[in-house]
Order: sequence, then C-alpha cells, then structure tokens
Amino acid sequence: MLTLSYGYKKPQNGDKGQPLFDALADDIQRVNDHNHDGVNSPPLTAQSLQGVQATILAANWVAFGPVGHYRQLVTMVAGFNYDTCFISCRLSTGEYVTPTVEKFSATQFYIYTTDNTKDFVVTYGG
Repeated sequence: MLTLSYGYKKPQNGDKGQPLFDALADDIQRVNDHNHDGVNSPPLTAQSLQGVQATILAANWVAFGPVGHYRQLVTMVAGFNYDTCFISCRLSTGEYVTPTVEKFSATQFYIYTTDNTKDFVVTYGG
C-alpha cells in the first residue's frame, strides 16, 4: 500500500483482503473530513474560487430621496450573507462601478445610483 502526500492510501499490485478495505474506509473518511487547510488537503487559492453573478435590471430602479436618485432592494443569491461576502459591481458593458450599497438584512441590500438607465452586474464572492 502506497501512502500519498495527504495520507490517502493507494493500493498496489497484490494488496487485497482486509487491509485494502481498511484503507478504502480510511480514504473515504479523509475525503469526508478534509477542509483544504493545507494539512489534510491542498489549500484553496483565490484562483480556485469563482464568483457568482446576478443582474440588477435598469427597469427596476425606484426613485428615492433627492430628484435624480434611485435605488433597488436586492435579494442576494442563495447561500451568501451580506456580512461575510464581498460584493462588486460592473455595468453590463464590463466597466467597474462603485455604487453605494446599504445592508437591509442578512440576505438583502439596497443599491443606489443616479443613472436609472443602467443595468448592473453584481458579483458575490467569499
């Protein structure tokens, strides 16, 4: 039996019987328990993660406050929490923008603009 870098056991020619099943059970438990901490599995890097995007449509802007100011109440994509994720915005053309965002609840926020003709693409990341 060959033990690999993170403790997984790889059967070799001739391995059979109970030791093989014990190794299989151990490997299954390792897969179940790993957390990418760099000890029990490779660490995750920023390049390993992919943001989740949602579009904020121009048609849904609502007039708010002074003339020429608009906002929308946005419900975040399932699984994200306002307090623990990063929110970035782009126009549908790809240009980054930095609108004001204001927490409404753990899963909703207001986003503000002065141009109600623009769609925004919001990216949520961990």
